[in-house]
Amino acid sequence: MVEQEVALEVRGKTVQLWQGGDGPPLLYLHGAGLYIWMPVHNWLAGRRRVFLPVHPGFGESGGFDEIEDIEDLVFHTVDVMDELGLEQADVVGLSLGGWLAAELALRHPQRVKRLVLVDAAGTRVAGVPRGNIFMATPAKARALLFHDPASRLATTLVPDAVPPERMETVLRGREAAARLLWHPHVAQRKLTSRLGRITAPTLVVWGSDDKLLPLAYGEAYANGIPGARLVVIEKSGHLPPFEHPERFADVVLSFLEA
Repeated sequence: MVEQEVALEVRGKTVQLWQGGDGPPLLYLHGAGLYIWMPVHNWLAGRRRVFLPVHPGFGESGGFDEIEDIEDLVFHTVDVMDELGLEQADVVGLSLGGWLAAELALRHPQRVKRLVLVDAAGTRVAGVPRGNIFMATPAKARALLFHDPASRLATTLVPDAVPPERMETVLRGREAAARLLWHPHVAQRKLTSRLGRITAPTLVVWGSDDKLLPLAYGEAYANGIPGARLVVIEKSGHLPPFEHPERFADVVLSFLEA
């Protein structure tokens, strides 16, 4: 497996793209906080051709001014798939990327072969509060995101201070995330009511200790999508692909190859 980072031109804007591996295509839609190639992608790429496009406003991807809501991001993702020649692909989405993946499967069912939603945003569950990552200090953010907020992984991915050379990129990413996630009530209410229209075979994967989006949100996805199956990753917070990459990849690949 050879990992590559390339600049993809999509409708006049540059999209940062990570790719690697061989096999059937797997489109990985990242969350709001981390959009680089990680060990989990190596595990997935052992048996799949993994494409990880960076959303507009995150990393080195342009086109942020054209993304006002999740629908715009769906259109953009379809354009990316067209540019990559992906008429249909298995789609894995984490957090914000999970919401995007669900909307993609709902609006463009012919493009999604199998769907994996991982601690996905996008649903509404009455009476179950969610964490607020935007107002959190780094320590609080680690507590919301990780099973063990004191772990080396947690302190590396969410450091107490951002290096000056990365500050501009980090702030742009936060702005992009806030535009989509700060007040998504109407859009998420609509998706919740439409989950029954999703036809792709669906696996919902959730961290047992997710404090940002508790397990009830995963249950809402699993109960709302016909035939969906829920797998809970123990000793994991909001980011099972990063806390347990090998276990996560095994669960996902077993589902995709069933």
